[in-house]
Parts: sequence; C-alpha cells; structure tokens
Amino acid sequence: MKHILRKTIVYLISILLTLSLVGCGSTSSDDDVGTDSRRENWGETTEQAEETTELTTVEESTKIDATKTEADKTSDSDSDEKASTDDSASTDDKTSSDDSTASAGTDGESDASGSSSDTAGDEDDNISTNKSTGGKLIVLDPGHSNVVTGNTEPLGPGSGEMKAADSTGTHGVSSGLSEIELNFQVATKLKTELEARGYTVLMTRYDNNTAISCSERAQIANNAGADAFIRIHADGSESSSSSGAMAICITPSNPYTASTYSASRKLSDAVLNAYVASTGFSSRGVWETDTMTGNNWSNVPCTLIEMGFMTNPNEDSLMADSAFQQKIVTGIANGIDNYFAN
Repeated sequence: MKHILRKTIVYLISILLTLSLVGCGSTSSDDDVGTDSRRENWGETTEQAEETTELTTVEESTKIDATKTEADKTSDSDSDEKASTDDSASTDDKTSSDDSTASAGTDGESDASGSSSDTAGDEDDNISTNKSTGGKLIVLDPGHSNVVTGNTEPLGPGSGEMKAADSTGTHGVSSGLSEIELNFQVATKLKTELEARGYTVLMTRYDNNTAISCSERAQIANNAGADAFIRIHADGSESSSSSGAMAICITPSNPYTASTYSASRKLSDAVLNAYVASTGFSSRGVWETDTMTGNNWSNVPCTLIEMGFMTNPNEDSLMADSAFQQKIVTGIANGIDNYFAN
C-alpha cells in the first residue's frame, strides 16, 4: 500500500514537473517571440529612424545648399555692388582728379582741391548755352599766388629756354597790399561786371593760395576755348616815380603762337585805351615781347594789363581803394566790349 502511494506521489510530482516545464517553455517561447518581435520592430524602427534621419539629413543638406546658394548669390550681389561702387568711386575719384587740375576754372569755387565737380559741370552747360546765343567766354587771370613751387617751365611750347613757373609779385609801398591780393580783388569785381554785361567768365584761380604756373593758366584759357584771355597784373620799380599803365602782347614773329598776334594786339589796344580813359592813369603803350610765358602758351587772343605801379605811392593808394577799383573794372570791361564791337 505504501508502495502504491509512493508511486502515485512520484507520478503526481512528475506530472507537476512536466506541467511546470511546459509552462516555462511556453513562457520562454512567448518571451522569445516577444523579444524577436521587439527586435524586429526595433530593427524596423531603427531602419525607419535611419531612413528618416537620412531623409532629414538630405532635406537639411538641400536646405543648407539652398541657403548657401542664396547666400552666395547675395554675396555675389554685394560683391558686384561693391565693385560698382568702387568703379563709381574710381570714376568719381578720377572725376575729382580731373576737376582738381582745372580747379582754377570752376565758377564760385575757392578751393584749390577742385572738390566742386558739379559746379564745373554747370559752368560747362552755361558756356555752351551762352556761346549758342552769341555770348563770349572770357578767362580772367589774376597774376601770381601765395603758393610758389619754385619750379621752372619752358618759355613756350617746345622751347628749350626755362623760366620760373610762378612768383609772388610785388607789394604796395603805401597800402601794404600784395600784388596777389590786388590782382584777385580786381579780377573778382571784373568777373561780376562782365557777367552783368552778358559774358561768361572763368578765372584761373579763385583764392590766393592756388599753386598754378604761367603755362597752366594759359592752358585753362585754351581748354575752355576762350574768346579772350585777360591777364591782370600790377607793376613794380626801383623808382617810386615810375607810373602809368601798359598792355603786353606777343610779337608778329612769335615762334609759339604767332597766329594769335593780330587779335592779341587788337585786344591789347582796346583794353589799354579804355582803361586809361576810365582811370586817368597815363598810358605807357603796348609792349610787344615774346618773353612772357603765359602769353606764349596761349592759343587764344591774349593781353596782359599792368594796371599801374604799386611802388608809386599815389597809384598804389588809388588801386587799393575799392571805389577806384570799380573804375579799373569799368575800363577793362569797356575795352573788352570795344574789342568785340570792332
């Protein structure tokens, strides 16, 4: 009986163990399936993630490339704009450099740097308009300057003879006024008078500190195509009794610009005669000489007027007087009128 009971117990234990093992195997299988499923799902998820990442990377790369391309375009545009600005600046700089060379011929401009290129352009328009309506262009040359370079230049085009390119001139024994300032005062007032009479007027300098040589003064008149080039000076002498006014022009045999002699002589006579009539100064006549650099370089009718002697106390005091300067201006302007009228 005990033996049967023992067998039964063993049998039951075996069944329980079997069931237990079956249960464990089922659980393991489920776990394995779950694990495999999870692994498969994880693999799919990983692949999807990788694909998504790759897609995102491609999209981002595309966006980056597009952004870079747009940036490059912007950069190129900026570069082109800068280049255009540089070209414009270069053109402006170039334009600012050309106006500086001829700065003495810009109306209303007293800066030797030639910064007012717009003014020069306006004047060019005025010149063209006035010429088309019969107006005349006069270039006034107030002699000398406070700024002297000490350079030399040819006496005339192609000449081997050299002369001082510039000088400071003389001084008033009574007024203490420099010839530089006297010439400038008269030229400025003469410009106003001539413009009131319908002329177009340029000056070779608009202040007393412009460094400009005699040949450069003449070139301003040449380049402008002036109808008359009026050079304004005052005389000086070791003798305080020297007096009177004089005009200077080239000779008929001038080796540089003889073709202008007839007109230059006519202009000199007209200006000197009207000048002495207006001022009451004595006339010392017209001196024909080829020793004046500014006259030799002029391709247009040219005269140099010596208004009087600053070394003569009486004439110096008169020429420094503002009211008397108006007589000087009227005389020269009348002479220019007479030159064109005849």
